Amino acid sequence: MSSPYEEPEAMKARRNRFGKVRPMIHADFQGQKFVAVGSNFYHSSKWPVPLDFLHDFPKYVFTREWFEAELAKPFEERHPVIQWYDLTCKLQAKQEPDSEGMYRITPSGPMDAYILLSYDLYILQHHSSLPDRLVERLKNRDGFQGARHEVFAVATCIRAGFDIEFEDDTDRTTKHTEFVATHRETGQKINVEAKSKRRKGVLSKPGPRVSDERVRVRVRRLINDAIAKPVQHPYVIFLDLNLPPSSPIRMSQAWFDKIVQPIIRDREEKGESDPWSLLVFSNYPDHYLDGDEPAPSGYAVGLFGKNPPIDAAHPEAIRAVIEAAWKFGNIPESFEDMG
Repeated sequence: MSSPYEEPEAMKARRNRFGKVRPMIHADFQGQKFVAVGSNFYHSSKWPVPLDFLHDFPKYVFTREWFEAELAKPFEERHPVIQWYDLTCKLQAKQEPDSEGMYRITPSGPMDAYILLSYDLYILQHHSSLPDRLVERLKNRDGFQGARHEVFAVATCIRAGFDIEFEDDTDRTTKHTEFVATHRETGQKINVEAKSKRRKGVLSKPGPRVSDERVRVRVRRLINDAIAKPVQHPYVIFLDLNLPPSSPIRMSQAWFDKIVQPIIRDREEKGESDPWSLLVFSNYPDHYLDGDEPAPSGYAVGLFGKNPPIDAAHPEAIRAVIEAAWKFGNIPESFEDMG
């Protein structure tokens, strides 16, 4: 006979797929789907599945006025989020319902980028971890790429079971990381930094885009910028490689040669310890596509530091971060999955 305190199988399956995200509170009433996200309530008659809700959710975060203002601009001048939204709407308009009246669609790159951002925003707002200043950074074309990667880092830590405490980025008197996260089960605190590699012609960065075969990784400067910041806890650095879909396959020899070896070679030769507890390399190249082609695959890879200066009293909390990063891309198919 099972213990009355044993975790229900449905809850365990939900956690294994989506991480430790709070259940969604939702209800149906008079033809409307009502959804609670944190302290906010939304409703619509057009949300039979979570994908429909996530299609609309960024309009609440960024405001409908902002959406309308961006949509009024020529396509090339729009914010990346609005470009993804427009291409998603056009792809959806081409679909035909099945015998049950449901639309089944293979996400394109722009659609994948848009919906995955929406789900991460949902996770942040549902956990009271979406400050206005982060939304403003997201709305700024120049700051969007870095802010999007910070959203990924925050959502990953929430999936891993951490509570978030943002640093004061208005304080220019000292360097600091993006946020401190506290693991609810163990009390382990970590400092977290998010760095994203910018490339010309990609995600609103000015300049001509370099052909895929000529793209070089060059992320050591980002690592050096991150490790220059003072930390009081084990250090987790999220690094967005921003490489095209044709880049080396993760964990291949070419991947190690181009990405990992330039970062660790000098330290190994000098016998130095790594100043991080975990590097989270990620590459989700959805934004490199601008048509209806199926979304390319992405990945997250963890590199644990050797003899970091601050030991984790609970290393399982550090492992939970990379395990949560692997859950990125898992989107609930029904509202029951989110409840």
